[in-house]
Amino acid sequence: LTVLVECDTGGQRCGVQSPAEAAALARRIADLPGLHFGGLMTYPTPDALDDYVRATRSRLRGLPLERVSGGGTACMWQAHTHAELTEHRAGMYVYGDRLTLRSGAVTLETCAFSVLTTVVSRPTPTRGILDAGSKCLSSDLFGLEGYGYICEYPQARIYALSEEHAHVDFSACERKPEIGERLTVIPNHCCAVSNLFNEVVGVRGKRVEVIWPVAARGMVR
Repeated sequence: LTVLVECDTGGQRCGVQSPAEAAALARRIADLPGLHFGGLMTYPTPDALDDYVRATRSRLRGLPLERVSGGGTACMWQAHTHAELTEHRAGMYVYGDRLTLRSGAVTLETCAFSVLTTVVSRPTPTRGILDAGSKCLSSDLFGLEGYGYICEYPQARIYALSEEHAHVDFSACERKPEIGERLTVIPNHCCAVSNLFNEVVGVRGKRVEVIWPVAARGMVR
């Protein structure tokens, strides 16, 4: 069984805390019957990855370092700058969202993930209510202002969510939406939002081409 050593290179998730610990664990894996040391993995790929890998390799006592696996959509376009990296795991790139828009990993034109909503109320001249609340858009912020980007009204701000509704400030928009108008919202975090729906509808232009079931939804035990 091939095993990689997970390294905490600044993300403060899982993994060993130093090149010395990484090398010690790698040698331990190599000494055990039935296991094969396959390399190192980390997330996200840090700027100092190459230095970390070289420091680890110098402590491996000749043990081959076959793979160095990094990750993160936000830094995927910089993966080629790391001489020690052999693979890069990017997950959110297949959709894109407001978070990856901020990082520059995707553009509005290449972002494929959105939630189609409807304006269900206009309580005041500047406020609108959409039929998509925290159960559709999630409450993730990641330091962003508001809970999504409305493509048809870029200056609008989704300033609050209840479970079933999004509360939108349209005061900065020259034109205000009408009740019943359909709006396209790019959510902050596609990972959380995709887990809130049973299906993903694939649309090209105005044509529905495919409907995919979200097979892993509700599978956490």
